[in-house]
Amino acid sequence: MKKIRIFAKIQKDFPQYSEKELYAAILCGEVAVLGETIRDPKSLVPEDVEVCLKKKKYVSRGGFKLEKVLDLWSLPVRGRRILDAGSSTGGFTDCLLQKGALSVYAVDVGYNQLDYSLRTNPAVIVMERTNIMSVDSLDPRPSWAVADLSFRSLRSAASHILGLTEDSRLIALMKPQFEVKDPDEDFDGIVRNPQEIIDITEMVIREMSDEGAFVTKAALSPVTGRKGNQELLFDVSGKESELVDLEQIISSLKEEFKIHKTV
Repeated sequence: MKKIRIFAKIQKDFPQYSEKELYAAILCGEVAVLGETIRDPKSLVPEDVEVCLKKKKYVSRGGFKLEKVLDLWSLPVRGRRILDAGSSTGGFTDCLLQKGALSVYAVDVGYNQLDYSLRTNPAVIVMERTNIMSVDSLDPRPSWAVADLSFRSLRSAASHILGLTEDSRLIALMKPQFEVKDPDEDFDGIVRNPQEIIDITEMVIREMSDEGAFVTKAALSPVTGRKGNQELLFDVSGKESELVDLEQIISSLKEEFKIHKTV
């Protein structure tokens, strides 16, 4: 039976995807033949064998977190240049591109974390080994920004990121475990009590406001953190005129919590 390279095979079987997407799919372990994952584009397979392409919607779970609020808040993405602070694997970046972003600055202190499919995408400006707090300007300036920062508070960071954008707008993931002040010695990194999450949220919003970063909307992330933390997404503005009543924000969050938890 005639054999051909797996890359040629999936190009023939899945013409709706670009060569780069298919090449990345192989390297990322998304191609299988007879139940066996194939990661080498040069691997030979029978010409008439059935190939399974296990394409994920986003390169990481972060894409689903951002997707919720992009739709919920009707955020302007198409044709915009956007900054992704703390891009990591690139879930937020992937979601933005699929929603029509013109380009994305993918900034992260880590190295070689960004998914290959994004690393090779000309619409992605890869800025590895870069702390967003050390970035003074971007040229051309992004319209607005998203942020998923690990191991640090949003406080001080939010106002800095806002200053890098034209619209002074930021969609930020708030991780309550990184906002806890003076945690107990037995704190295991998980904030389990919904009321404690609400209290932390209120504190963070107040302190961000003092720094000129005003939270105008907030929503629960549809996906929990890897350890089970309930994260939140903030719509943040650098314009004080857009400040919304804090009680209104907290009330809406409590209503969301009631769907799954008791506050």
